[in-house]
Amino acid sequence: MVDHAGRFSLSGEGLPSPMAHGQQSDMRSVQNLEAVINAGLRAALLEETPDQSLKVLLEHLGKALNGERTYIFEQNESGGDDNTYEWVADGVEPEQENLQNVSPEVCAGWYRNFSVGGHIVIQNVEDIRESEPLQYENLKRQGIHSLVVVPLYDGKQVIGFYGVDNPPVKSLEYASNMLHTAAYFIVSSLKRRDLFRELQKRSYLEGRQSLENILEGARTGIWTIELEEGCQPRMYADRTMRILLGVPEDIGPEACYRHWFERIEPDYAAMVEEAVQEMLKTGRSEVIYPWDHPSLGKIYVRCGGVPDRTFEKPGSCLNGYHQDITETMVTRKKQEQSIMELLERVRQANSSKSEFLSHMSHDLRTPINGILGMLAILEKSQDDPERQRDCRKKIRVSAEHLLSLVNDVLQVSRLESGRPAAVEEPFDLCAVLEECVTVLSPLAEERTVRLELETNGLRHTRAVGNPLHFKQILMSVIDNALKYNRPNGSVSVRVEETAFREGTASCRFVIEDTGIGIGEDFKAHIFEPFTQEHQGARTDYTGAGLGMSIVKKLVDQMRGTVTVDSRLGRGSVVQIVLPVRVDEMQSGQSAEEARDVQGGIAGMQVLLVEDNQINCEIVEYLLKDAGAEVATAKDGKAAVEAFEASAPGTFDCILMDLMMPVMSGYEAARVIRGLKRPDAGTVPIIALSANAFEEDVALAKDAGMNEHLAKPVDIRRMIQVMNRLRGRQGRETHGGRTTD
Repeated sequence: MVDHAGRFSLSGEGLPSPMAHGQQSDMRSVQNLEAVINAGLRAALLEETPDQSLKVLLEHLGKALNGERTYIFEQNESGGDDNTYEWVADGVEPEQENLQNVSPEVCAGWYRNFSVGGHIVIQNVEDIRESEPLQYENLKRQGIHSLVVVPLYDGKQVIGFYGVDNPPVKSLEYASNMLHTAAYFIVSSLKRRDLFRELQKRSYLEGRQSLENILEGARTGIWTIELEEGCQPRMYADRTMRILLGVPEDIGPEACYRHWFERIEPDYAAMVEEAVQEMLKTGRSEVIYPWDHPSLGKIYVRCGGVPDRTFEKPGSCLNGYHQDITETMVTRKKQEQSIMELLERVRQANSSKSEFLSHMSHDLRTPINGILGMLAILEKSQDDPERQRDCRKKIRVSAEHLLSLVNDVLQVSRLESGRPAAVEEPFDLCAVLEECVTVLSPLAEERTVRLELETNGLRHTRAVGNPLHFKQILMSVIDNALKYNRPNGSVSVRVEETAFREGTASCRFVIEDTGIGIGEDFKAHIFEPFTQEHQGARTDYTGAGLGMSIVKKLVDQMRGTVTVDSRLGRGSVVQIVLPVRVDEMQSGQSAEEARDVQGGIAGMQVLLVEDNQINCEIVEYLLKDAGAEVATAKDGKAAVEAFEASAPGTFDCILMDLMMPVMSGYEAARVIRGLKRPDAGTVPIIALSANAFEEDVALAKDAGMNEHLAKPVDIRRMIQVMNRLRGRQGRETHGGRTTD
């Protein structure tokens, strides 16, 4: 298939299904597709010769698909392609005479696609101008802007192709389904045509034998049914028909009819009789039904026929075909099952997205509530400096937690499962617990509930993992313990290390409250989303009923356990056991980082490149407060000019925003690295950007930047990086000098 970008993609073998989801309004049902195809096949079957059948079918397909031209190409002995059949709409110039012995190079790309089971869909012929220049010129000359072409197979060998030109673009997939469905009849008709031509050279008996061999390979039998008045129905079957019925060659016509009719499944017998009556009344009909084969069991049969107007006896006579389509039906059912499974996966994915957004809404509101509460206290405590310092500390902790949640949302956009991305980073477990308590302290004060934390039972505090998940779990449980508590009640948070083996500690977190408790019946539903016990009677206790659902999913993801012990009126005890990987290298790293921070950036000359005035003001203030001297530039071009105008070695570091007008940070970094001056290749360039995905970091490194720091800027982290890069710059500069 050629997509809108001009690239080949492969479609599967067999009968394609319409793929109703995603374009349901533009697709037709499988039943409608079969009806259109069957109408064309019935019309073609009425023709006397295969040539006439093919022409009638091409006309029917062309009109049904609103195309300008339908055609059949067959490979000739020299390897070229001959346009052997053609139908054109009114006002369209025929091309058949101009398309004989088309060079193999023109359609070489198509045949490569055919060889692996693909077909061709071109939405816009301009898409193949570069990739298929010979085919492009061929199609452009004919005035073709879109087409659908499917291969014609004789067994596994491609013998040609057929298709439709300029159908409506929105119906290209429908056109490919229709052409695939009719391809078998096309090949069968071509074989019959070849056979009839061969019959002119052979005797009738030899031709009859060849015809039966072809029909046997196609699992299509020919029959005649005589419904003579006053006599039992008779069926005369050719050799293939007898094979399909599983009857001996010497079976009588009456027994053959009974054998066929009595093995039709009872629920379908009436439908088959109606099809017979329709054949007699309208001159054509077709029916699909399950049939009980004596040795194969249940098979599916496509049966159709026309009345024999030459029958002279009283009654009626029908001539028709009996085709075993079991393989097609099985394939179709598998495809339908695949579609249903795909739809279910899509439904689950949408459900996961909705659930995830609900979870994020729940988690985001908690730190926002803390920030707003502390701001309110801050405004009312102008004369209490100590209280104001405490409020500012809690606002910072809540804001940092909010930022962590936002970062997690960004990571989730990469995941196929809708779950938060796996994060492995060092953190302090005690600090995480203290932050949880700090964030929720305003709620505890508001509810007049005493909130206590005990970490004495923790032997290893430095860990590696996802600190955000720990925060989400603990804050959800503590939040519930506070919200569903009583005035002047208490919430106790304890953690103890119960085991340590091979670098992993088993930690038990116990959250105990004096709240209203949970009934026995509700315990089985406590981890279900959007569930609360006696919601109508608990108007004083607000919540969406998502907290414990979040806890359960995250604990399961971390391969831990969570249990709840509670009684109505007596409070609750939630125990969470989680494996925690201990960070055995953290102590050395912490010391090094402490030395970096202690060293500071006092006296450093920094070029700050930032187009946003507020962001520039914030970073400039933080840098100057740390003792650095700062020059600013509002875009990448101004940064390059400032660096070029300075003496070599003037700047100790460049802090570069990435997305800026005039010249981006990426381009500015490349230009600076390419300057012919001694410090162009060594001056540290640090990217400061809100683009925090891995590909953004990779792009920054490719542009010549040393590090990438995500906004909002962590000043401690930035100072550490600046110190480290300044030390490296000094070593590189010293290493490049020549000394006596």
